[in-house]
Amino acid sequence: MLEDIHDIRPPVMTGMDPGVVQGLLWGAGAMVLCALIVLFIRSRLKKRKHKTHEIQGLPQLSPYETAVRDMEQCMADFGHDAKIFYFELGRIMKAYVSDTFQINCSEMTSQEMARAVKNLTSLDTGLKTELIQFQDQSDPIRYMPAGAQDTLDAGRMERDLALAGSLVARIEQTIADAPAKEDTEDA
Repeated sequence: MLEDIHDIRPPVMTGMDPGVVQGLLWGAGAMVLCALIVLFIRSRLKKRKHKTHEIQGLPQLSPYETAVRDMEQCMADFGHDAKIFYFELGRIMKAYVSDTFQINCSEMTSQEMARAVKNLTSLDTGLKTELIQFQDQSDPIRYMPAGAQDTLDAGRMERDLALAGSLVARIEQTIADAPAKEDTEDA
């Protein structure tokens, strides 16, 4: 009789091991995350390439055109505040000189700019002097105390704006005439 009784069999495993399933799920999640990162980076690079093509497609304004455009807006935008007006006008002049003669005037003081302008060989002495004087006359207004600017009249600001425009136009004319003078001297 005891020979009829058998022990209980151990459980039989069916399906996959839960540890393997969990490992596969973690691996699949990591692969999806990597794929998303790669797609994100590719899309950013395509957008950046597309933006550089768009930027390159825009026509570039010459330093003269940029200065004229900025001066036209200067009086309208900053005409009520003399300090801001003269800071902006000085910035426009420095940007024009920087872009035209490939010297970095943007970060220079007026004295440093004067030294750089004096070293330019393509400008005659009269234009150099007027440009330096313009910057020197604008400096006291830029750095005057807040209440003192009320003594400035709009006429002075308009005259200085016209002077800056005249200087830019005359410098541009001098540059345009320079190749013609060289051609006639060579002949």
